[in-house]
Amino acid sequence: MLKLLKYLYSFFNEEIIENAQSAINPCIEIAYVNGKLVLNTKNSNYSYGSLHRVFQSVFKKINIQDREIKDVLILGFGAGSVASILINECGIKCKITAVELDQKIIDLAEVHFKIYEYNELKIFQEDAADFLLKNNNKYDLVVVDVYIDNDVPAHCETSDFMKGLGRALNKDGLVVFNKLVYNKEVEESAKRLHSKFLNILGETGVYKIKDNWMNWMLVHIKH
Repeated sequence: MLKLLKYLYSFFNEEIIENAQSAINPCIEIAYVNGKLVLNTKNSNYSYGSLHRVFQSVFKKINIQDREIKDVLILGFGAGSVASILINECGIKCKITAVELDQKIIDLAEVHFKIYEYNELKIFQEDAADFLLKNNNKYDLVVVDVYIDNDVPAHCETSDFMKGLGRALNKDGLVVFNKLVYNKEVEESAKRLHSKFLNILGETGVYKIKDNWMNWMLVHIKH
């Protein structure tokens, strides 16, 4: 009964289920918002809220369900929003390699979002850049959603990181890189990131998707 009341109350106000913290994220919360369980940090949605809708939108725009995707790499797994969209909503049967730096978020995802139900999922508790540096595998889709609160760490926007993304792609594989743009300074950073994609990886489209904030979704296909 209590769980039902929290669910109903969430349509009128955010209903926090659990507060947590880690060395990486000093403020983590699991909450019901409009009847849906979400993972948030202090200033940003990490999984199943506005971020989920942004990825739903970009995957629809690029017709992700029509592509042959067997192996996926998700850098910045959170609570598994992207995996849920691919498997549960788009019906894509794929193996997923997930990289998430924050062990506390992995633990919360297992408890609240049942990520253990994905049989073809392997999670690595590791920094995304370190993982790419030693990665020798190839993927049909690489999703980059690496954040500390609402910012992409600078070392995940370097030329070396871009080169690592290129090495990780199969022929005709896609990179989808999420860049949250919430002020003019970050917009200039997003423009520089796009230029880096163009110079290092080649043709890269930008889908600007507005939900609570503006997200620049950079999409590159390796030919």
